[in-house]
Amino acid sequence: MSEMEAETTYIDNIFGTVTDQRVVYHPNRGWLTEGREEDTPLSDIASVEFVISRSLMNGILLIVIGILTIPVLVGVILILFGYCLLKGTPTVIVNTTRGTRETMKGFPWHREHAYDFAKALQGRIQSDQDVRVGYVSSVSVGTSRGELGRPLFYVIVVGALVIIIMSIVWLVMLSGLSPF
Repeated sequence: MSEMEAETTYIDNIFGTVTDQRVVYHPNRGWLTEGREEDTPLSDIASVEFVISRSLMNGILLIVIGILTIPVLVGVILILFGYCLLKGTPTVIVNTTRGTRETMKGFPWHREHAYDFAKALQGRIQSDQDVRVGYVSSVSVGTSRGELGRPLFYVIVVGALVIIIMSIVWLVMLSGLSPF
């Protein structure tokens, strides 16, 4: 019987696999990235955290811009991302004994997978503790200068330009100068 067959798997989902000997997880996993695969013995894992991070201001801003730009169909995408920011991003943070802090994020509908992965890993490294659910808001972890992130700034600028162009086209059509 080989060593791989002797392992007992406790969980296997999009965040990784936890067995009785090792953990396979995906550091730097995000909404649009898979992250690389990391295979680590359980003895190298110091702790695991499960956090739900929300960005209320950015979520509301994206939903408002999405509602204003819904005729262009860009609004639907902006409303979806705004909803995801409001609902919260489940985040699993794995701390290793080497001092590294690896983060994995998922969409709001991956919350159960993230919690189950963190609970299974926590049970293998410290079986007497429960996984703590933490909620983090963008207000508490935002930048110290209070400026918007570059991608969100671009979304706002593009949204504003689309609204301005649509307004000009509407005014031209209203005045009867349109060739349509």
